[in-house]
Amino acid sequence: MPLLHVQNSFAECNIYVYGAHVVRFKPRERKDLLWLSPYSNFREGEPIRGGIPVIFPWFGKHRTRADLPLHGFVRTRLWDIESTKCLPDGRTKIVFSVVDNESSRAIWLNRFRLELSVIVGDALEMALTIENREQKPFTCEDGFHTYFNVGNASQCEVGDFDGLEYIDRVKGDSRAIQQGPARFENEMVHAFMHSPLVCELIDVAGQRRVQIEQLNMHSMVLWNPGEEAAAKNPEIQDTWDQFVCIESTNCLDCELEIEPGRSHCSTLKLSEKKESGNEPENQSRAR
Repeated sequence: MPLLHVQNSFAECNIYVYGAHVVRFKPRERKDLLWLSPYSNFREGEPIRGGIPVIFPWFGKHRTRADLPLHGFVRTRLWDIESTKCLPDGRTKIVFSVVDNESSRAIWLNRFRLELSVIVGDALEMALTIENREQKPFTCEDGFHTYFNVGNASQCEVGDFDGLEYIDRVKGDSRAIQQGPARFENEMVHAFMHSPLVCELIDVAGQRRVQIEQLNMHSMVLWNPGEEAAAKNPEIQDTWDQFVCIESTNCLDCELEIEPGRSHCSTLKLSEKKESGNEPENQSRAR
């Protein structure tokens, strides 16, 4: 699988052309921000486990066909590299694209073009543009399924969702209101609807704080399989506590409808706070 390795004065980043899949982002003199499974199968037709998979045109299981691939089909497609360049400030920008083909139209009838730009600097910035090439509107979901590298999943929290409604995908899509910080306890798939534009991952064991900024993305999914479910997953196994997923999405209640000839651009920016080497103030509460 062709792999792009980006190195500049700010960071290092690895991106597979397969899926336009960012698997590594390491800011200078800091730890890897992303988690990549040591058990991932790098085989054509199978998604890479970890990093930042691109989700389209549906999120999770297809709503009516259980035989279709989880999270859509573009994460198992080879994308085209449109351009690579160094920006005037020293950051690096790579642009990928993928379009519909006979295989995609066999399971999702719509004609489309996706463009993904990745900017590697002190922060990692990604923008996914969806172009509707049909003569009618289409409905879709998209997302960045980010796996964060953490010290211990059970000691992580996101404190920005207090009072928000979420859909509990483990409990039959029942709905509930978040009370206090969101924590990763046991198996958890909480899809927060109308989530904030900015939130912060507090990784107590890893002694870091990561800021997550999204634009034109209106939902966010928090996931960790927990020990029991991970033991049954050959790509995760005993590594379940080394990552948490905070997935920037437009899914479920927040799905997209794109008019013919129009585009939608979803953006994500990940940055680590400089003071992250200090212990978070709410460490005792997070434990």
